[in-house]
Amino acid sequence: MTSWKLHGGAAPATEEEWMEEFERYKKFPEFQAYPSMTLEEFKHIFHIEYGHRMLGRLTGVAFLVPLAGFAATGAIPAWLVPRLVAMGGLGAFQGLVGWWMVKSGLSRETIVGDDPRVSPYRLAAHLTMAFATYVCAWSSRGAAHRPVPVCVCAVVCAVFPNNS
Repeated sequence: MTSWKLHGGAAPATEEEWMEEFERYKKFPEFQAYPSMTLEEFKHIFHIEYGHRMLGRLTGVAFLVPLAGFAATGAIPAWLVPRLVAMGGLGAFQGLVGWWMVKSGLSRETIVGDDPRVSPYRLAAHLTMAFATYVCAWSSRGAAHRPVPVCVCAVVCAVFPNNS
């Protein structure tokens, strides 16, 4: 939780690994605001954050692996490729915005009173990106079987007009 790796990495498995991770966490403002936090409480918030990160990575893999397979077999119409790449890019950008948001909460500048917080602007950007990615994905379902794609994501539709 105190480090960000693209591949994710495994959660701590042994008590020693948990203690190492907890000791790293103690250096950040969130722990310093709640110094009575126990290892069990840390494990709870760790699992929530870790699950959130792994769900994002799993979603990316579930999108990119079939995309690569379909692209390799030529099953994707040419007009749809840029849109799918753009949607994959939105997903990747969502991960980057999430990292940027969390990073804001790991500094002393975002402490409000005694509470460390992430920047509300970055939190709003992360949520907005999630909604934009979801809307684009939802509205594009079945687009490969329609002569006119239905993506309502205005930026993607404007940049990649339907040339079929």
